[in-house]
Amino acid sequence: MKKITKLIKSKKSLIAYFFAAGSGVIVQYLVGTTYCIGHLNMKPTTGYSIGFIASVPVGFILSKIFAFKSRNSGNTSREMIKFGIVLFFSYLITVFGSDYALKTLTLIFGELKTKNPFTDTEFSLIGTLSHFTGMGLSFIFNYFTHKKFTFVETGLFDKIKEIKNNKA
Repeated sequence: MKKITKLIKSKKSLIAYFFAAGSGVIVQYLVGTTYCIGHLNMKPTTGYSIGFIASVPVGFILSKIFAFKSRNSGNTSREMIKFGIVLFFSYLITVFGSDYALKTLTLIFGELKTKNPFTDTEFSLIGTLSHFTGMGLSFIFNYFTHKKFTFVETGLFDKIKEIKNNKA
């Protein structure tokens, strides 16, 4: 039991980030895959993009407050800028990783669809699996970049100010 407690304490930020990012994943999936692709019949990359954008505020707020404990950092503006930089790459990983997974899995398995018993609509197993593949790859990238870059004081903005002041 002590080993489990010690493991949880050592991985506390990862566990908290998993729940914070999990909330963003739920928003992204419901908006992107379920609504945009499933109900509005949008192209997958368009649906993934809209879902990604809808999940951004959820991801930032929950990551800042719970996962990286920077609620009272006083650097929210800086963190938002750094979060935006990370999001650019995360967007590419999520959308194009999902699209690549969709094309690859469809090529291998064909289009696997089933009926959703609650709504009597078609449900694409391959589409869902591919979207979660892209989000999973993005999760890994985001955790490490937010932990080491976004929600820590890197001194980057102070160096930029120093360079700007030296030129003036």
